[in-house]
Amino acid sequence: MLDNLALPSISQLTSLCLWTTSIVSVLLGLWSIISLLRHIRLAQSTGLPFVILPFWLLGGPWQLVQFIVVPVLKALPERLTRNWLPLLLFNEFWHNGYEPFERLQADTFMAVSPGGLILYTCDPDVNVQLFRDASFGKPAELLSILNVYGPTITGTDGPESRLYRKVTAPFFSDKTLRRVFAQSVSAAKILLAALLRPDAYRQLRTLSARASLNTLSQITLHYQSDSDLAQALAFDENIPEGKTLSFSQALHGLLENLGVVFIVPRWILRLSPFRPLNHAAVCYSELGSYMDQLKRAREATLSKEPSSKSSSDEDLLDLLIQAGASPNDQHNKPVLTNAQIMGQIFLFMFAGHEANANLLVSIILLLACYPQIQHKMQRDLDRLLGDTSPDTWSYDNDYSALMQGTVGAVINETLRLFTVIPVLPKCVPPGGPWLSITVKGQRHPLPPKTIALVNTSATHRHPEHWPKRRPADIDSDSRSPWSNIRNDPRQRPHAVADFDPWRWLEGGSSDTTQTGSTNFLKPRAGTFIPFSDGSRGCLGKRFALVEVCAMVATLFKTHSVELVTESEHGVQGEGEAWLEARRRAALALSEGTKFDTSLRVARTVPIRFVPRDA
Repeated sequence: MLDNLALPSISQLTSLCLWTTSIVSVLLGLWSIISLLRHIRLAQSTGLPFVILPFWLLGGPWQLVQFIVVPVLKALPERLTRNWLPLLLFNEFWHNGYEPFERLQADTFMAVSPGGLILYTCDPDVNVQLFRDASFGKPAELLSILNVYGPTITGTDGPESRLYRKVTAPFFSDKTLRRVFAQSVSAAKILLAALLRPDAYRQLRTLSARASLNTLSQITLHYQSDSDLAQALAFDENIPEGKTLSFSQALHGLLENLGVVFIVPRWILRLSPFRPLNHAAVCYSELGSYMDQLKRAREATLSKEPSSKSSSDEDLLDLLIQAGASPNDQHNKPVLTNAQIMGQIFLFMFAGHEANANLLVSIILLLACYPQIQHKMQRDLDRLLGDTSPDTWSYDNDYSALMQGTVGAVINETLRLFTVIPVLPKCVPPGGPWLSITVKGQRHPLPPKTIALVNTSATHRHPEHWPKRRPADIDSDSRSPWSNIRNDPRQRPHAVADFDPWRWLEGGSSDTTQTGSTNFLKPRAGTFIPFSDGSRGCLGKRFALVEVCAMVATLFKTHSVELVTESEHGVQGEGEAWLEARRRAALALSEGTKFDTSLRVARTVPIRFVPRDA
């Protein structure tokens, strides 16, 4: 009887596959249409203007197919796509800046797709509402990529995130900031020695990242030393037995492959014959081993000497370990699990140095493009610090004056143009009530599951709040014009041409008193948000500003940075060569700026540090 059963032919199998594919496609199409219509009705009920998108920006399917679909869409006539395509290009949000909002003539609007609703905004008043109203949540699932070792402050929401914040917040005190300032001065001196090497510009970001990581490690973990930093900047690190990577190599290697590590199962990475995937697995494994060894060593120290430190001497690792220690009361559980401790260690290592290094690189390159601004900042440093040794500078005596002067103006203007991340996500919690925002005096209800994207790039370039200015002292250099840069579409968003630190000082003046400017710009709430805002703003904001301030002051007090204009660039004449070097630098600071885990300049710019007297 079994002999009478015939196997299906190839044509029958093909036909079955085609029918199955057709049925699935029809069902998906129907689902998409029904979902889109339902979301359109929800968008209409908000009373906000809305745009219809064919794809869900945050959905897996779009992430998988966009590298194929986007080139096709960009090849279409711009009039067909200009109002909606930029809203789907997450990695180009920084480059597009305020343009999408300008085209739609709205600072707050909804984007509707079959996958759901997204609120786009760069309205300062809406920003403040989203940040400061505790009813709005954080779409933790979008940030769970940071939870590769365990849950983190950033990758969780609600009571869990508040618990991590409560445990770690005491660390970010003035006592810690005093140590940050002193250690950053020390690190900057070692970094400067490395930057004076020939062709050091080729490793500018790597050198800056290693310097920042070392500072962070010493302050938060009591791990590494200045001699370790010198070795790291000389690319001569000691690798412990049993490992193939140094601590910094493992961390930076993981950050370069964070998406792969998050998506692909670890066992596949380990067994993969492809070297990049295998390297990602090694980075993940060895960084985890470094962090675990640090944690275990500190646990052993604290168990032997439980009262050896006062609460004011505790570093971040101490606080985390104490929160994970078994309490004397056997009926209570430790506040944090091992995975939660590991998650916070990784988060602070990653977020704590990546943004600082990127900011420092941007400042160095911008000052190389603006010799006049650099020279005025150095005169301000002379006025505030005199001939004192950097070893005598301190957080208490010098930080506020520096941040109220040209150094602070340069740092803040760089943060305005090169914000830490281009968007800050919020949400209306699913399963909860509708929440409302007020736009230009009108109340607009938002349904549950609405994702809100606060576009920091557009907020920081809003023409009403940050108008373009060209003060005379910026254009006084005879080598300036900027027309060739402003008219080049590859130079979008024209960050270099728009760089104007004097806007932070009263009346555009660069003059400051011995204690800094008393009229330093205080932006309107919601217009300047590089570190987010509200009760859930970045814990490390002051840490980052103190570190970068001390490093900038140390680097530029005795040395200047300049663009390399040697003849190998093929340009004849000193003036023309400098303009060409600046054009290339501006291109690197625009087209060459990328966003993955953070906003960073990914292109090399030929520069050199020279003594100020040279």
